[in-house]
Amino acid sequence: MNSKNQQVPKQDELAADPVWDLLRKSPAVQVSPQFADRVLRAVRQQESPQPWWERALLLPIWMRASAAAALVAISCALFYLPKSTEVAQISTLTPVETEVFSQLDEVASQELLLVATDHLNEFSDSELVTLIGF
Repeated sequence: MNSKNQQVPKQDELAADPVWDLLRKSPAVQVSPQFADRVLRAVRQQESPQPWWERALLLPIWMRASAAAALVAISCALFYLPKSTEVAQISTLTPVETEVFSQLDEVASQELLLVATDHLNEFSDSELVTLIGF
């Protein structure tokens, strides 16, 4: 190894590589003018990807059978399960009267006004006008 490094002390390692020497000695290849056209035509002629159902048909029979059995089990479960009665219960509820909360609303607005007076810088002008009720 030392003899090689001494023979080529200032040359680049790639330039001293024997593979590059062989490549330099090989004849140049001329590309035909239709090369790009042929490559593009080959790309366009490649087969488009198969749809999901064609790929499913290529699966082994045991996979297709197990998928079909799972679908049948799910559809039977959905068909035979009892219907939920929660929807009927929700529709029969009566709304709570708003008069019950009017006192609570008054107390909340008073508390908010007190907080606004302590921290005026944290509220915008439009928020303060809304709080006052103008």
